[in-house]
Amino acid sequence: MLVFSSRLLLALLIVSELSGCAPSLRQPPSSVISSPALALPTAEQLLATLTTRQQGMTNLRGLARITYADQQEKGTARQAVAVAAPDHFRLELFSPIGIAALVVTNGHTLAAYMPQEKTIYRGLASPANAARFLRVMLSASEVVNLLLGLPLALPRSAHGTVRLDTNMGQYVLTIPASEERMQILVFDQKTLQLLRWEMQNGNSETLARMTLADYRVVQGQIFPFEIVLSDLQGSQEAAIYYERVELNPPLPDTLFILAPLGGVQEKNLDPGDLR
Repeated sequence: MLVFSSRLLLALLIVSELSGCAPSLRQPPSSVISSPALALPTAEQLLATLTTRQQGMTNLRGLARITYADQQEKGTARQAVAVAAPDHFRLELFSPIGIAALVVTNGHTLAAYMPQEKTIYRGLASPANAARFLRVMLSASEVVNLLLGLPLALPRSAHGTVRLDTNMGQYVLTIPASEERMQILVFDQKTLQLLRWEMQNGNSETLARMTLADYRVVQGQIFPFEIVLSDLQGSQEAAIYYERVELNPPLPDTLFILAPLGGVQEKNLDPGDLR
């Protein structure tokens, strides 16, 4: 299950206006069927679209509007994004007077600068530390996949079943992720672009869902400008709506490291463990 944190949410709510309802997700009907008479694409063919995008996008720089909603609170703000696969990212959350929060990682260590607290938090780039500031308990590589519009966990094999949802015009690919979990990937029938990714447990309960929409051509590549990550069991949702995207810009390693700042205290998130 996804775990959402509140620290960065507090900063977000300070600089945001209360938003309306989060974007609704179109649900497929239960009557997903397969027809042996139709020439269905193979799992390999469907996954090739993701492999092509993954190989063609190593870096990203952009500007996005982010939203968060749960049963108690909701908010929206603008954020600058820089990503270098497989596990480097830099996120700057803006306020009307400057930066409200800054989170960076080089895949090994994570640092978060909270200007209102005049504090830099440092720790290992673990899912638990990421959840303190990003609202979702994800590894650094999973955060990078999310920002690049790729499934949190790319299938390790193509041994899956393909079905056609004729009502929605979508191919549904089901691939075992482990003995107790399944990945569900839904592709547009015409474009073969990924529309939805889900991780389900052995009881067919959805643990995580990502929806992708508003695909546009950026520097000759197809990229989703709308990415929504949902925790259905916890009734929580975080969304990224890109306003501007640049693919594969040169990004120096120093961009993903936060140097000490004068007059700012430092706190260790992992006492005794940070090296």
